[in-house]
Amino acid sequence: MSSRGAKDLRHYAGAAGIFLLIIFLLLFLSFNQIPPVNKDVFVSIVGMMVGSMSVVIYTIIGKNPEEVEQLKNKNESLQATADQMEKRNDQLEAMIIKIQDDIIKKLTCESCEKK
Repeated sequence: MSSRGAKDLRHYAGAAGIFLLIIFLLLFLSFNQIPPVNKDVFVSIVGMMVGSMSVVIYTIIGKNPEEVEQLKNKNESLQATADQMEKRNDQLEAMIIKIQDDIIKKLTCESCEKK
């Protein structure tokens, strides 16, 4: 297995583990009550875990946030290249039109002189 495949597998397993941990935590809370002394600490820990759910879900369904960012950067780079190519194409078209105009002027002037 390649390094990238092993890394993706670790990410997938870790994300699935956190997802299962949160599910078991919710099941635990549905059957047991938290003592008031530990309630604040427990609520902040659960809040952090639930806050990480978006990353976990993205990883489980195959969307790595780093990969998405890399693809966005690559897309922006390709868009900039396409814009440059479009400008260059416009410049070349203008040059061709100018050359055509010059040729037409020269041919018409030569035909005027021959008469």
